[in-house]
Amino acid sequence: MKKLPLEGIRVADLTMMWAGPFATRVLAEMGAEVIKIESPRAWDNIPTLIPLPDEAEPWNASWYFNDYSRDKKSLTLDLAQELGRQTFLKLAAKCDVVIENYRADVLDNLGLGFETLRAAKPDIILVSMAGYGKTGPERDQVGFGPIIEQMSGLASLTGYGDDGVPMKTGLSYGDPVAGMAAAAAVALALIQRRKTGEGAFIDLGQREVMSTLIGEAFVAASLRGEETTQHGNRDARSFAQGVYRCAGEEQWVAITFRTEGQWNDFAHHFGLEADPGGLSASARLDEIDRRLSEWTAGKDPQWVLEQLAARAIPVGRVLDTVTVHEDRHLNERGFWKELPHPRMHAWKQPRSAWQLREARPEMKRHAPLFGEHNDEILRGLLGLGDAEMAELERLVIISGAPVNPGIG
Repeated sequence: MKKLPLEGIRVADLTMMWAGPFATRVLAEMGAEVIKIESPRAWDNIPTLIPLPDEAEPWNASWYFNDYSRDKKSLTLDLAQELGRQTFLKLAAKCDVVIENYRADVLDNLGLGFETLRAAKPDIILVSMAGYGKTGPERDQVGFGPIIEQMSGLASLTGYGDDGVPMKTGLSYGDPVAGMAAAAAVALALIQRRKTGEGAFIDLGQREVMSTLIGEAFVAASLRGEETTQHGNRDARSFAQGVYRCAGEEQWVAITFRTEGQWNDFAHHFGLEADPGGLSASARLDEIDRRLSEWTAGKDPQWVLEQLAARAIPVGRVLDTVTVHEDRHLNERGFWKELPHPRMHAWKQPRSAWQLREARPEMKRHAPLFGEHNDEILRGLLGLGDAEMAELERLVIISGAPVNPGIG
């Protein structure tokens, strides 16, 4: 089997929460050696979200953390201390990439900005994922996915609730989107380095990444000053479109008829009246929705999907986050995998979305335990001796457990 694309690439991962760890998980899936660095005093907050109840070491038993940090190594290093910073620069000299998602001023305030890193490793690649970028009037604001999502313009597309309050998508959508963009940025910088021999500093503002996905709504606003209007499940480019209830508890299918002819063919085949006739455009769509709702009601959603798909009509089941784990298509493609973990039982996790034909990425290992690879990295990679290790431990620059276990 051929090597994965990033085998031989080493990444110093200073990221926390979701956006950055998602990016470095993708890099690890593609073969990179990712070293996740946390301070014993300021560690990743993700393990504090939904910790395992009654677990003696909750920082080592987090579902979220295990999902976002699998296939990585763990090094504890307190960068607030001078010896911690010196040790990090020794590590950076042996890395290809440093990636962080601190607030814009943090890395520079630590004395570990791009010029300092480049002095340690001339061809280093630094990716900074500050929520609002490294420059501009909002650079010092703390960025979180739900806030970035609202500031990107996405809420104008997802619409407002019955109370008139803007609604977010239901998750911190800006995080994984920015993470995937950061992983792509690393790949591009590595290609550039191979061509030029030079490193790169990538200023990746998470808000800007989110805004680039608004697409045609931005074009309409920029060209014609048009404000976005919400159409619910309808789409002005399709003849008819909606989501319709089927048999079973909360079982739905989404259906799109791209043209009037496609709707007429469907209606004729299944015995529905094709053209409501004599109605306004909006009322006509309401009537089509009513007829489709009556037709799907009581029918098995999988049967509906198969019948419409056989006629080349765009259709899909609306799967919740539980039933999607049982989806036949995903399971036959090997999308769900289980990894053993010393603190938790195994559960289904999604494999890499990038499946290479000749070098297939596989989930190799659960997320590391806190500081699990301190000796391997500090002694094995950096060559530190007993006295140096003892000094790092004495100053609590490294540790096998958080100093403040209740606060990430």
